[in-house]
Amino acid sequence: MCGPKYLRWVICTLLFAALFVFGFKSVIEPTVVWIIEKSSHGATYQSPSIIFVGGVPRSGTTLMRILLDVHPWIRCGAEGMVIKPVLDFRHNMPPFHVNWSREAGIYPELLDSAIAQYIHRIISGMGPPARVLCYKRPRVLLHMEYLAGLFPDSKFIVMLRDGRAVAVSLGEWGSHSTKGLHDLLRTWMIDNLKLIRACHRVGSERCIIVRYELLVLNPERELKALTEFLRVPWDPVMLHHETLIGNITTLSPYEPSTTQVKEQIHLKALTKWLRMTDEATKTFLREAPKQCWLLKALGYLDIGEIPDYSKLPRRIANVPL
Repeated sequence: MCGPKYLRWVICTLLFAALFVFGFKSVIEPTVVWIIEKSSHGATYQSPSIIFVGGVPRSGTTLMRILLDVHPWIRCGAEGMVIKPVLDFRHNMPPFHVNWSREAGIYPELLDSAIAQYIHRIISGMGPPARVLCYKRPRVLLHMEYLAGLFPDSKFIVMLRDGRAVAVSLGEWGSHSTKGLHDLLRTWMIDNLKLIRACHRVGSERCIIVRYELLVLNPERELKALTEFLRVPWDPVMLHHETLIGNITTLSPYEPSTTQVKEQIHLKALTKWLRMTDEATKTFLREAPKQCWLLKALGYLDIGEIPDYSKLPRRIANVPL
């Protein structure tokens, strides 16, 4: 019988073949362009070609893409599943395969150009035309630096949330044990270190880290800063996404946060994890501060035993890189 690894390889191979069907045109055509627009007030905005939204799952990535989706200039759409496997395949491509392909005339530059065209065609075809395209999938930004090279005009939004809240939330969907929660917290730390380092290397002009907690506590302030970063005009409709969501965006039944983002921005999820009463969670919460140094580095242990997230610093500092 075919094992999971073999099936993954077959799927990735088919995706890889598809990207070449889409992609060879990119050898003679640029894949991205800057979009320059003027607002009704005469201000000029030079928008990114694609906005990539990511982070560790359950960190607010779905909420962020919904808030972007209701902006009249931006179109994100539901989470797609056919881009990250191609990025994983390219990242993990053995040197032997790279050299073999080179001998066949498939140089890395051609391969990367085809991948860029494939990604752009997929994102542009996921919905109606828009001034600015957007793509969201939680762990896609683990390939941020590669994407930054493929799309020089792209921008990246990293969603960051308290690792304890993320672990407890993810634990509700899997094996709920103290060890399982610690494993989830460890993955949260490893992935966020990669994301923060990549964001620093890409640079503050192209990458921004948004704290989920501050976004829901002060949405107007955080979204105004975000639209300035993205170089798109501020629109207050972003504060009332629940009134428009059914008309202008697609909601996927497969995304765990879909039911929550139909509501207006609320604070219920901020401390829900603290109210869990099972012994596995209570033990995990007692032990987590000693087992995950990144919680301290990101300021989550300096704002009280019952966290007052309004005291979190907006900027990410003092994280060893």
